Amino acid sequence: MNTMSQKLKEIVDRFTEEIKGLFDKELVSIILFGSAATKDYMPKKSDINFLVVLTEKGIAQIEAVQKYIDRWKKRSIGIPLFLTKVYIKNSLDSFPIEFLNMKSAYEVVFGEDVLKDLTINRKDLRLQCERELKGKLLLLRQEFVMTRGKSKALRQLIHSSIITFVSIFRALLYLKNQEIPETKYKILMETCREFELDGGLFSILISLRGTRVKLSQDQLGEKCRRYIAEIQKLSESIDRLKL
Repeated sequence: MNTMSQKLKEIVDRFTEEIKGLFDKELVSIILFGSAATKDYMPKKSDINFLVVLTEKGIAQIEAVQKYIDRWKKRSIGIPLFLTKVYIKNSLDSFPIEFLNMKSAYEVVFGEDVLKDLTINRKDLRLQCERELKGKLLLLRQEFVMTRGKSKALRQLIHSSIITFVSIFRALLYLKNQEIPETKYKILMETCREFELDGGLFSILISLRGTRVKLSQDQLGEKCRRYIAEIQKLSESIDRLKL
């Protein structure tokens, strides 16, 4: 858990008051999750994500938030995730990765801690990891072809895709009974170590999100080919993973 900056606290407090004003007694809890609850949070760059838990009566009235969408966007607040306690209970087998990721980095800013006692079934989690890896591998290959080998498109593909794997990697570490690091970089590195992936490659890929690493078009293409090969290797490894 990060130490919340004054600016972030102001955004969180304002959002909380707006949601309380809309739902009053139908509001169960408001939970800040994702990068804003970790050391990875970057003001004006990272989205601020909230889970808003409502009663059944409250969830039927979520159109009330429509008037706030534009102002939330200006504050870097993503569209909140509106759920009920019943939905959470009945969806753990369908979305174990998503709930594990919430549990891994969150802060209750109002009401009940609905995540604390959630139990993630490891078999459900392994199955979703397998599906997600295979699906994203197919997509990664398709988008690699669509870049036509152009530097800007290759860099954008790496930039957008590498973070999508962090949530899966976090779940894979959980399956291996490993402590889950707080930052995206450390999650990538620990997964590489645990599953014998090319840590040096993934270190470069995550660095491309900033300006620290400059690569030529040919180098970017070569890194993408290796990237795809490593994800395929990982997918095959999860196929064989015994719990």
